[in-house]
Amino acid sequence: MRTNWREVAKFFSGFETFHALFHAGLLVSGTAFTLFGIAVTPNLSTIGVVLHGALAVILGVYAWGPKRP
Repeated sequence: MRTNWREVAKFFSGFETFHALFHAGLLVSGTAFTLFGIAVTPNLSTIGVVLHGALAVILGVYAWGPKRP
């Protein structure tokens, strides 16, 4: 069976989009909490929005962009 890497990228693009939106929601609401000893603050959520959003865009461009010959 051959792996279709574009389909894998589509899945992870959605996965990263969810994480970016989750961090955006935390950022807008100003929510801060501790999970497994890591304090998730609005500053960390800002970094999460930027990094997860950028990764989602990069994966989306690869997955749905023009096919290479």
